[in-house]
Amino acid sequence: MALSKNEAADALRDIAQTERRSSSAYGYKEMAPFMFLWGVIWFVGYAGSDLRPGQAGWLWPVLVALGFIGSFIIGSRQPAKSKGERSEGWRHLASWIVIALFIAATMVLFQPVDGRQAGAFVALLVGAVYAVIGIWMGARIAISGIAVIALTIAGFVFLRPHFGLWMAFVGGGTLILTGAWLRRV
Repeated sequence: MALSKNEAADALRDIAQTERRSSSAYGYKEMAPFMFLWGVIWFVGYAGSDLRPGQAGWLWPVLVALGFIGSFIIGSRQPAKSKGERSEGWRHLASWIVIALFIAATMVLFQPVDGRQAGAFVALLVGAVYAVIGIWMGARIAISGIAVIALTIAGFVFLRPHFGLWMAFVGGGTLILTGAWLRRV
């Protein structure tokens, strides 16, 4: 039985759509552990900064270093899709290091007046990065980034005295819930 041109085109379109969905689902499952890890780091960092503001100067660098180490361990344990994929892991790490250096340089150059401004800037930048990653990888990650941005602005404007705790629960919570959502594919 021969297929018509329209039937063949429909079949190819269905195959391409299935391939995109499968690739997106695989990417979601790979990213979920990173979202859990960084959600916990955000929770501890923002809560610690709110409850003990004098400790934030050493707390965040330690947490970020632990986050990078944890991310490296998670990444090294994930199976490669293809032979050449392992060689691209350094690009992901290098990208996040560039973002961390950009944040540090911005803090040095613009010297925020208080911790809330610094915390809001980092959250907004990370939310924007997740939104951009989501444009390429899938809507769930983009939604997470947009949620972090919106919740950061809301907390900064309406919950000034409790901004750190707000960010601990909604910023860290958004990342943790996104990790759970990404696993459910």
